[in-house]
Amino acid sequence: MTNSKSDVEELKNLQREASEQRAERKQPRSRAKSAAGQKSEPTEHRDATKKPSTQDPTDEEPTPESEQTVQDLEDQLESVVQKIEEVARERPVLTLLAAFTTGVIVGHVLSRR
Repeated sequence: MTNSKSDVEELKNLQREASEQRAERKQPRSRAKSAAGQKSEPTEHRDATKKPSTQDPTDEEPTPESEQTVQDLEDQLESVVQKIEEVARERPVLTLLAAFTTGVIVGHVLSRR
């Protein structure tokens, strides 16, 4: 029974950490830097799973440059999606034809012949 209680507590801690990280990502860049300096104490779960210093460089926290790049890509993707939606509203028949054609081509490529 105690195992399920610790699992529930761990799940709550993970959910709280995830919501904190989401909030940090939504903050403007200047706020994110100040919030990074005020990190909370690591939880027991983090201490238990802490890796030695020989960890993979891909596990490192993102740099401000990579965060900016991700934000730029996100903005570009959002603008492309908006443009596609505009074209779809202006020419719905053409959009349906393009979607159908794309589906036929993908279906043909992925068929097992």
